[in-house]
Amino acid sequence: MKQSQEVIVARIIAASKDIVACEKAMVTLKDIYRTAMRQYFREHGDPGIDGGRLSPDKPEYEGVIKHTDPYFISMLKKKRELHNARRRHSRATQALIKYQMEKARET
Repeated sequence: MKQSQEVIVARIIAASKDIVACEKAMVTLKDIYRTAMRQYFREHGDPGIDGGRLSPDKPEYEGVIKHTDPYFISMLKKKRELHNARRRHSRATQALIKYQMEKARET
């Protein structure tokens, strides 16, 4: 079933709105994650290994990883949502280009 140009444009607009919302949410979630890390380090001290990068295989970081895990998982979920919104946008844009090329050939 072919979609009309209006339906395809509506898909593009909806995906664009989702992208913007996800990007804003990602900024907020990253801030929350970083705040949780800073809070943990203030209370328990910073091991300061590997130039500040958390490494799950290092036992020194086990506590901070456990403390920030829910925030990190939330960021990963939102990142996946953002990826899916970008993919929907790309596919809808491709559908619009294909639709317009088919219309141009008909005339």
